[in-house]
Amino acid sequence: MNAQTLVVIKENCPQNHPCPSVRICPVGALKQNGFQAPTVDMDACIRCGKCTRFCPMNALRLA
Repeated sequence: MNAQTLVVIKENCPQNHPCPSVRICPVGALKQNGFQAPTVDMDACIRCGKCTRFCPMNALRLA
């Protein structure tokens, strides 16, 4: 069982653009309201790590 949690590090997120990782998520677990830092639906997240590798600001981390 994978106990990792996807964490959004708001200090690393510029929050001034559409988050590129939102569209990369294969299950739609990342959501963004306006240009705010994305939020994670951990019930939907499959912890694949695609968003963490895609985020240019390293604002997403599996921990």
